[in-house]
Amino acid sequence: MKQKVPTHTAEARKPAETKYNDVPFAILFLLHVAFIAFIAFTSGMDELNGKLKDSGSTYKVDPASSEDASNSVNVGTTTVGGIVATLIAAMIVSSLFMKLATILAEDLIHVTMKFTIGLMLVLALIFMATGVIFAAIIYLVFVAIFVCYYRAVQDRIPFAGANLSIACTVVKRFPQLVMAAFATLVLNFLWMALWAVAMLGVAAPGQERSIIVNSGSFDSSLCVDVANGNAFPWKEESDISCPIYEGTGEKNDQPPGCCFCQSGDNTGYDLESSCSSGIGMDSLTYFGMLISFYWGGQVLQNIMHCTTAGTVASWWFTSDMGMSPVFDSFSRAMTWSFGSICFGSLLVAILKAVRQMLREARKNKNAQLFLCVIDCLLGVIEELLKIFNRYAFCFVAIYGHDFKTAGRAVFDLFKRLGWTTIINDDLIDMVLNVGSLGVGGITALFGYLYAVACGLDDSWQVLLAIIGFLFGFVMSSITLSVVSSAVATIFVCFADAPAAFFQTHPEHANKLTNAWQQFHGEDMSVCNYRRYQTGGGY
Repeated sequence: MKQKVPTHTAEARKPAETKYNDVPFAILFLLHVAFIAFIAFTSGMDELNGKLKDSGSTYKVDPASSEDASNSVNVGTTTVGGIVATLIAAMIVSSLFMKLATILAEDLIHVTMKFTIGLMLVLALIFMATGVIFAAIIYLVFVAIFVCYYRAVQDRIPFAGANLSIACTVVKRFPQLVMAAFATLVLNFLWMALWAVAMLGVAAPGQERSIIVNSGSFDSSLCVDVANGNAFPWKEESDISCPIYEGTGEKNDQPPGCCFCQSGDNTGYDLESSCSSGIGMDSLTYFGMLISFYWGGQVLQNIMHCTTAGTVASWWFTSDMGMSPVFDSFSRAMTWSFGSICFGSLLVAILKAVRQMLREARKNKNAQLFLCVIDCLLGVIEELLKIFNRYAFCFVAIYGHDFKTAGRAVFDLFKRLGWTTIINDDLIDMVLNVGSLGVGGITALFGYLYAVACGLDDSWQVLLAIIGFLFGFVMSSITLSVVSSAVATIFVCFADAPAAFFQTHPEHANKLTNAWQQFHGEDMSVCNYRRYQTGGGY
């Protein structure tokens, strides 16, 4: 069946009317951030200062240790030098991996697939040799599945490789994207800190709240914690006391304690948990705070995604961009498209909050299996929603659509190229994830060798190796997250507007189209993609 090939050009990126999309969600998000900041800087800061004051202590220097001061200074200087050297090494190795992915993207996909299959096979043999037969069988089943998958996607790998190569080319062309990604990471840390302080304020013990026990609801000021094995402070004698806790045998198992409440002649108790168990707030408030936490993080992440998508689209549709389009794309994400970003991010945030509540509810052993099944199903829905948002925000950034219109465009894209989209993402994400681990491993080895060369003891060698891995993994993950956004944008643009690419970057367009034909073959001619190639009559 013939499919209509979209022929969007650069003019398609200029809406007839520029407007703010999904404004109510932008207003709701900003009001929510203002509320979190208000709580953090009022009751939250008071509670934090109180905790710091309660835990404050003075440190006295032992005169006997002063003779080791010079050695400590030397170790400290060497360690700081190692941290700086490891950070530089992480930057260099990440850049080299980007270069490698640009030149040998297709080969990297093959190597990653074979490495994954080989690693699982080795683990299966290890489990078999140690007598853990069930685990060995599970890994052998996964090996068989991956081998079949690898054989099935052979023809799709060239296109995924070309997509990855071009994405790396664009990211190297606009290094400001990587700097913006690091800035987003810093903002994410600041948001988490602000939210954590607000959480202290919401859950402050001094605030009035209700505690529900067997006989009803009591104000928290009328309740006390009672340790397991101790008697309740009854006004009159009673045989009921907090039962002795026998333990579960699990790691970090702690006695739950009990709660006793009394108001006049009305008394109540909870034999399974203390008054202060949990976070000290009702479930609805906790759920709202969870949504807040995830919503803020998702918005920051998707602003960066839209900034990357807009930049890649500008490169796709325009050969002469003049000044860097990164700032323009960021400006659109923070203005016209901000409401759409808040809308899509809220959906994922609610789902994440629901799953977190389910995970905590699974502490109730009577419902663990049921809640585990529900959590797994919601996990699948969450992953599908993330994929949907990933491409919806590409349409938001490219054409300035509102979130609903972008959603319809994504459904149309999946209807035409659903499995190709999923497999393309899977192949490339596998390379990016393994690449991040590889960069982390190399910088960990560098940190370890540095410590050995400087004569540091074993503990410092391990520490610098761990720091090296973290630097390398985080550095490459941030860089490659930008590449991942670029990959999705290139796929959307190729499926939706191939004509513009042949006008602006014919060499890259031919590379992508030739790779596509290796799997789709004759479908390319039937769908009229071939006519966009150089010399094809366009």
